[in-house]
Amino acid sequence: MPALVDYSVSVEHDGRAYPVHIPSLHTPKCRNCGKLVMTDAVNEEVSNALRKAAGLLTPEQIKRNREALGYTQRQLAGLLGIADATLSRWETGAQIQQRSLDRFMRILFDKPEVRNDLSDDQKMASLGATITAPQPSPMQRN
Repeated sequence: MPALVDYSVSVEHDGRAYPVHIPSLHTPKCRNCGKLVMTDAVNEEVSNALRKAAGLLTPEQIKRNREALGYTQRQLAGLLGIADATLSRWETGAQIQQRSLDRFMRILFDKPEVRNDLSDDQKMASLGATITAPQPSPMQRN
């Protein structure tokens, strides 16, 4: 039996719990016990609410940004250091990306210099290998 319910749940993602609230969730409900039936459509709605609660890019945003940059899934996956299939699952909504990779994608999408650095295997091999401590400014020395 279909039901319209006020649905709240705490969802664990990437080591954190996020409160997810969907005020008007359309879901089947068992006639015998009254338990909600979590169909694929219901799970997708909960996943979308989780992405929003966690501040993550949506599947549509990931795909739109990739296409706007002219990258194939294989090219973007290569820059991110992930499998093509993983990116495909993010773009279809079948999997939710980790917060760290979401942040990385946001920087990659926004900064051409980051995309250039990621495309240069030699540069990538040297980045972060040694860190030079910043020199204190004259004001900090006094």
